[in-house]
Amino acid sequence: MKILYLNHNPEGYGTYFRCYHLARHIAARGHSVTLLCASREPTLSIRDRTEGNLTIRLLPRVNLATYHTGHTLRMFLNARECLTQKMDILHAFAFPLHPVSFPTFLTSIARPKVKIVLDHDDMWKGGFTLHHPRPVRAVYDFTEDRLPAVADMATAASAILMRKFRDAGLPEEKIHYIPNCPTLVAAMPDKDQARTAIGLAPDARMVLSMGHTYTESLFALLDAYAYARQSLPDLKLYFLGKLHISDDFKARMAAYEERFAPDIVKVGEKPSTEVPTYLAASDALLLPMDDDPIEKARFPIRFGDYLASGVPVVSNAVGEIKRIMEAHDCGYTAPVADAAAFGQAIVTALTDADGRRRKHDNALRLIAEELNWPAVAARLEAVYERTLAG
Repeated sequence: MKILYLNHNPEGYGTYFRCYHLARHIAARGHSVTLLCASREPTLSIRDRTEGNLTIRLLPRVNLATYHTGHTLRMFLNARECLTQKMDILHAFAFPLHPVSFPTFLTSIARPKVKIVLDHDDMWKGGFTLHHPRPVRAVYDFTEDRLPAVADMATAASAILMRKFRDAGLPEEKIHYIPNCPTLVAAMPDKDQARTAIGLAPDARMVLSMGHTYTESLFALLDAYAYARQSLPDLKLYFLGKLHISDDFKARMAAYEERFAPDIVKVGEKPSTEVPTYLAASDALLLPMDDDPIEKARFPIRFGDYLASGVPVVSNAVGEIKRIMEAHDCGYTAPVADAAAFGQAIVTALTDADGRRRKHDNALRLIAEELNWPAVAARLEAVYERTLAG
């Protein structure tokens, strides 16, 4: 099979990870895959990188204001690729967005023999589109509702997003659950070795939150940490990632940093090869979530990495993540609006030896049996085969 993946993100950001890992494992199964995405750095050039049967085509990224400003340019470039590429299947990710929706719709008209697969991995209509200007919101809501009419198949990262395809009129047999999976490539080091590597004492208690972007859930996490400190007064909280937060959030967070100094540590972004060291050094991994449609629908990539690390996961989980954690008993959950319960869940995760072992075993079993890219790619390959046979 020859498959073209359309993705609006820059390399190494957001949905790119879902596209890349699906693409490389589909390519490893003998198929030819081209992944279109924006360059990570500002550029007007087009570059290709080849990994076996996978070609990653990096399109121009123009940063006049934000990374979104190159979307319209890439809409035309994506359309050209869709009209000229030799392909059997076009797989369109985040399809409501115009750099993806327009080329996909054009392909359905100009190349009717090409099969079209749409993918939902985020809540756009009723979620992210609410944060766009009204004209942009109207376009994205329209394409989300109407584009499924040209789809031969659809894939989604959560039960809620599968329901969006049903609401758009797709029959059940065309809708397929394709979850996200861990992206860790380096082996997990021994905990003591990991702590030595990052300068953390062997007997210290430390919890970690990984991610770049935080919303109000940041303060649910900090309030939960403050509660947990009542039982574990020496508990440290590490943040791994760039921490893209507003000036207002920085000021609010500073109050917690001053109160608990020096035990709140902002590590910053680290190379992917070093991430396992920080995860392995932790006593628990925290996943704060908001009680909103975006969070309920999504499947954060870091959740898979958390599970694969073998370190207990603690979350005020909602939606898909809550469903997985409770169905598989693979982590500690708390009601989303209850910081004290979230804090108590942190304490329990650090002190409940039997529960930690059980949840550790369940998490690794889930990763081994279901949430791994080779298994999910095999499932996706079957979807492609059904699409071509239809």
